[in-house]
Amino acid sequence: MKHEDELELVRKVKNGETEVFNELVRCYQRRLYVTVYRMVHNASDTEDLVQEVFIHAFRGIASFNEKYHFSTWIYRIAMNLSINHLKKHRMRAVPLDELPEKFAQDKKANPAEQASESILKEKVKNALEQLPSDQKAVFVLRTYEEFSYDEIAKALKISKGTVMSRLSRAREKLKDILVAEGAI
Repeated sequence: MKHEDELELVRKVKNGETEVFNELVRCYQRRLYVTVYRMVHNASDTEDLVQEVFIHAFRGIASFNEKYHFSTWIYRIAMNLSINHLKKHRMRAVPLDELPEKFAQDKKANPAEQASESILKEKVKNALEQLPSDQKAVFVLRTYEEFSYDEIAKALKISKGTVMSRLSRAREKLKDILVAEGAI
């Protein structure tokens, strides 16, 4: 969704047209679900956290600064809630195939490629679990959501240099873990 379109919807919600918020939910629900799931690796917790993201966003929309993108703001809420959740609960590893079908990407690969890819994804996911939550958040936003360094900095309220150093440390640690496990 374009920034101008988001801004129009946000302004309508601020002006009392609260039912318009549902359009923002529809636009971001799937993407936020996948992102939060990559952080917490539990479908039930992910559903709860995404719902909490939208509750926080709805309650705080009056204070939303319109010079920023709504997407950056809502991802900041999602990352903060995910990081807080991870700090409270150290989650067990859950296989990627538990990601609900409606949110999984449709792939047409041969069984051997799927098996090999599944094994590698599992090893990467397990390696991600070993990262500190601040490094994991930066890595997920950059790698899976393809956020720019500036977007990550805004979403997490950290400097661009901090984004770069956390990402570098995350990549190095992931590489070390995957090499030690013989995955690469």
